[in-house]
Amino acid sequence: MEIKRFFANKSDYADGFIIIDKDEFVHLTKVLRHKVGYKVIVNLNDEKDYLGHIVEIAKDYAKIYVDEIIENQCKTKAEVTLFQALPKGDKFDFIIQKCVELGVKNITPFLSKFTNETKINHSRSERIALEACKQCGRSIKAEIGELIEFDEMVQKLKEFDTIIFPYEHATVGSMAEVKGLEEGKKIALIIGSEGGFSPEEAQKIEECGGQVLSLGKRILRCETASIISVGLVMYELGELKA
Repeated sequence: MEIKRFFANKSDYADGFIIIDKDEFVHLTKVLRHKVGYKVIVNLNDEKDYLGHIVEIAKDYAKIYVDEIIENQCKTKAEVTLFQALPKGDKFDFIIQKCVELGVKNITPFLSKFTNETKINHSRSERIALEACKQCGRSIKAEIGELIEFDEMVQKLKEFDTIIFPYEHATVGSMAEVKGLEEGKKIALIIGSEGGFSPEEAQKIEECGGQVLSLGKRILRCETASIISVGLVMYELGELKA
């Protein structure tokens, strides 16, 4: 039987026991039907796996006894944040799922001149990110930022060491040529929505240090561009090696 993964807070761990409650308790008991004695992995957002077994299931919590603590092997060498112009429909869900699996630390949606959507279900996005973290074995939750305006996104770029800007009108440049894809760096990756970016928006990103590159001659859907860009960043960082 596969050992399932759950998340809790550091404050839920004391004297060798971890308390699982709220949504994770519902998932453990109502969805997965776990019983006393079942083995589990719990993560406390500290790059460790807490291997244990269920010793008590109460009305609104489960108590886990920690048998062993080991280092989680899924931590990434650099901190990658995806700034995603909000796409239409459920594409953002798909982008979250796949990019979290690939290792991005944060995903922040933003509005630009050519975005058509104007709102997201933030709690739904967080649930999708959490499930993706569990699926790929991560020990630290991926953060989903609140929806922000384009200019606020540009201001946030000042916090990063390396800014990568795949642009639909770029004719030169590739991920292999990007400077600053190194261990320990804070890396920002900016992807547009279906309509791309206006020339004025592209210029603002470049003025903030955005390294412009092309993803090839074919026109990609925005969700394809997001996933392949994150994949290329992780490849250049050496994250796709065993």
